[in-house]
Amino acid sequence: MSGRGLQFLMKIKELLLKNKLLPLATIYENEDIAGISKALVDADCSVLEVTLRDARVRDTLHLFQDHPNLAIGLGTIRSKDDIDLALSSKVAFGITPGLSVSLCEYAKYMNFNLIPGVQSASEIMLASELGYSLLKFFPAEISGGANKLKAIQSVFPDISFIPTGGVNESNFDSYLNLENVICVGSSDLISSKLLSEKDWEGISLNINRIKNNLCK
Repeated sequence: MSGRGLQFLMKIKELLLKNKLLPLATIYENEDIAGISKALVDADCSVLEVTLRDARVRDTLHLFQDHPNLAIGLGTIRSKDDIDLALSSKVAFGITPGLSVSLCEYAKYMNFNLIPGVQSASEIMLASELGYSLLKFFPAEISGGANKLKAIQSVFPDISFIPTGGVNESNFDSYLNLENVICVGSSDLISSKLLSEKDWEGISLNINRIKNNLCK
């Protein structure tokens, strides 16, 4: 990764650390882009992971370019084509559900900000060898949860994590209290019910409520 790429990745890391919460949502309807973007801005949330769990996301992702106040990440990246989509859509970063050496190398070659997914100490070591220090811990809860991240903190002091998978309002604080967690990712922030109802104000209020309930 070039020096410019590293600087930009540091900005993404700082942005995630500032927000603490990374909403996850599968958004594929054109008319939803403006609504969800406004809801996030109104909630003073400037990051969003759009999960690639529906093929229709490929046709709408680029529309987020009209909302420069948000840093959009493409989640569920599983192929080089997915990275190419992220690049052509000009998203700020990408996240994989697991660790792939070929995708990590391709992302570096393309100067793309990738956050690889890991589950075990061996995968963390491999990701570190590949030059990655910001990782997704997934699926967090069934992989040991906050206790596991706390246990490996002294072993990997240079690694930061974004736990997702079973991470919700009931356990946000247990993760955010850890020094090696910069933010938590959760679909609870943008519930499928509120999204299907296009209740943008409800989404904004929900995020604000959760933020206000976090331990300071």
